[in-house]
This record gives sequence, C-alpha cells and structure tokens, in this order.
Amino acid sequence: MEPLNSNEVIAFVLLDVALILVVARLVGGLFVRFRQPRVVGEIVAGILLGPTLLGPALWPDFVPASWLHCASALVAAPPGTAASPTWCLFPAQSRVVLSSLGQVGLLIFMFLTGLEVDSEVLKGRIKAVFMVGIGVVLVPLGLAFVIAPALANDIFRAEGASDLGFTLFLGAMLAVTAFPVMVRILQEKGLTLSTMGATGIAAASVCTVAMFLTASVSTSVVSGESVEGTSLKVFLSLIYLALMLGLVRPFLRRVSEGYRANGILGSGFFALTVIVVFLSGYIAHLLGLTVIVGGFVAGLVLPMRKPLFAEMDSRLGELTRTVMLPIFLAFSGLVTDFTRLPKTAVGGLALILIVAIASKWVGGAVFARLGGLSWPEGNVIGVLMNCRGLLVLVVALVGLSNNVITPVLQLGAVLIALITTTMTGPLFEVMIRKIPKDAKAGSR
Repeated sequence: MEPLNSNEVIAFVLLDVALILVVARLVGGLFVRFRQPRVVGEIVAGILLGPTLLGPALWPDFVPASWLHCASALVAAPPGTAASPTWCLFPAQSRVVLSSLGQVGLLIFMFLTGLEVDSEVLKGRIKAVFMVGIGVVLVPLGLAFVIAPALANDIFRAEGASDLGFTLFLGAMLAVTAFPVMVRILQEKGLTLSTMGATGIAAASVCTVAMFLTASVSTSVVSGESVEGTSLKVFLSLIYLALMLGLVRPFLRRVSEGYRANGILGSGFFALTVIVVFLSGYIAHLLGLTVIVGGFVAGLVLPMRKPLFAEMDSRLGELTRTVMLPIFLAFSGLVTDFTRLPKTAVGGLALILIVAIASKWVGGAVFARLGGLSWPEGNVIGVLMNCRGLLVLVVALVGLSNNVITPVLQLGAVLIALITTTMTGPLFEVMIRKIPKDAKAGSR
C-alpha cells in the first residue's frame, strides 16, 4: 500500500500519544498502589500496547495507507495472515516519530538528573566512587565473557555479529544501573547527602558512562570498524567529556552572572541551556554514548545547581515525566513480543537474569566495602545498583538497531528491567534497616 501522507502521519501520532498516556497513567497508577515505581507500570503499559497483546504471533508486512485501508485489511485478510491491530494503531511512520519524541524525553530527563546531583557532597570520596563505579562494570563484563559462549547462538546473537562484539554488548547490558530510579529512592529516604548515598549516586554516573562506552565499542566491533577507528571513538568520547567539563562549564558560569545576581531565569539563559543540552545529546549520540550520557553531562556542567534545578524542573520536569518518558517506554513495548519467545530461550534468559542480579548486587557490595564503606552500606548500594529501570531498555534497543542482538534478547532485557526494578524497593527497605542512624544522616 502507499505510505501515509503528512496529514495521516500527524493524525496517527496524535492518537497514538493520547492512547499511550491513557494506558500509562492507568497501569502506572495501579503499580504505584502496590508500592512499586510508576516506571514499572509504564513499562508494562508499553508491552500491553505492543504485539504481545494486540498483534498476531507472526506479523505480516503491513503499512496502512489510511484508516479505511486499515479497517478493510483487517476484515478482508485471510485466516493466518490477518493484519496486526497494533500496526493499524501504530504504523511504521508513526513509530518513527514516537521513537524520536521518546529520545528527546530521555535526553531532558537525564539532563535534569545530572543537574540534580550535588557535587559538593562528593569531596573526599573519590576513591569510593571510582571503586564502586568501575567495579559494577568490570564484574558484569567479566561474567559476560564466562556466559557468552553458551549464549552465542542464533537465539540471542544477531546474524553476522562477532563473538567479541556480542560478548561486549552482553556485558554492557549486564552492567546497566537505573541511575534515575536510584536517585529517586535515595531522595525519598533523605539519604542523598550521606556517605553511602552520595557515593552510590556518583558511582552510578561513572558506571553509566563506562557502560555506554562499552556498548559503543561493541557496536563498532560488530560493524567491522577497525581497531584504529574504535580507539578513535573512545578517544573522542574522552575529549568530549573533558571539553564539557573544562570549557563549556566555565563558559556557562560566566554567562549565568545575570541569573546569579537576581535569581531570575530569563528566556535568554533558558534558551542557551536547552541548546547546550541538545548539542551535548547530539555529540554523544554520534559518538555512540547515546543521548543519556549527553543529557546527564549537560546537567553536570551547569552552575548554581540547586536553584537552577528547581527552575528547570518546574519548566521541563512534569512534561518530561508525564508525557515524554511514557512515549519512550511505549515504543520499547511496541518492539517486544512475548508470543515470539521460544521455549529454547528460557534457560538462556534465566542464566542472564541470575548473572545480572548477582554481578551488580555482589559487585556493588564488595567494591563499596573496598572503597571504605561498611558491609551494610555496601549491601544497600549493591541492591540499588541492581535496579535496571528504563536504561536497560535503551541499551537493548541500541543493540537491536545495530544488529548485535536478536529480538529475543531484547525481550530478555524487558524481563530484566521488570524483575530487577520490582525487587529493588522491598529489598532496599529490608537492607536500609541494618545501617546505623548516624551513617544515614551523613555523619561518616
């Protein structure tokens, strides 16, 4: 059939966004009532909108040219070849727009997360930060090399992907930490200024950058990029980080003098900030770091963080959390089809899940202890590091789009996100009780 024209694309996108928000609010609200993070419900909402519920087991190539064509195809299609209702609601051109909107939302969300981090509380804690941050990447990466041979088959590894590229990407998936969810939990408990809380937050940021560097290198290996090209990409990534901290940060401090003097966020400085966020996301995306790192780094380099965060969050936060992020999570659900999960994949997915939990929990606890924290504090950090949230979905979509992993392993990432995020809250409540009150108050 003919592709949609611009008017039809707009109509589909508007309807799709409205449908996503309705389902996300309903399902997210239901999960909140059971004391689970709303993001878990929004992930489930995306799955409910996808082919698992609405589509047939085998999707035909079908792009409706209009609502009339969609309806007639559904009625007239022979048995076994029926057009998927999912793609009547979410045609290909609409999904492209939804994917872009979701990425923009992710960029702004991570910018606000980076802006919220208080760098002052990290002074004197560099050893603990890097011990934990590097440890919770190296342990999962090392275990990925152990289990990858058992998973390097056509069920999990995309056709044409090399063993090294697949293994590195598997390590990146295992190393993911839901940085934003971790920050929210510590904020709710008033622990962001404690030694444990500040160390965990900063270590999660180190882990996130290292994890996406690993994912970037793996996709370069799979695409056949030379060692020189891969090394150049890593080098340019480090240059990007150095320029953001050493050049952009002082520049923003100088141009923010008006805001510092009167405390009013004018339209000029607000516009400049948004431009920096999008340019940072663009460069990070080109380097393979994804918009997550670009947004987070842009937040880190801004001056006057606490008052500026309040201003930025009031202007951007609610729209991002309520509208943009559910769109991203819904898009992830649209490419997740549990009806395509073969029985032969169950054992492999169980292995991945066990290693994912053990590597982050144990790795976080051990390296936190080596960094100077107590065992109870390290155990809490390990539990928080194990939470994957929406970030593992981001990594899985990168691997799927770059032909590193199969849709089955992407489905496994959804399971990891749901299970690890759901278990974080109850485990955190149990483990936090073992930490003395003076340590929670930040007296260490």
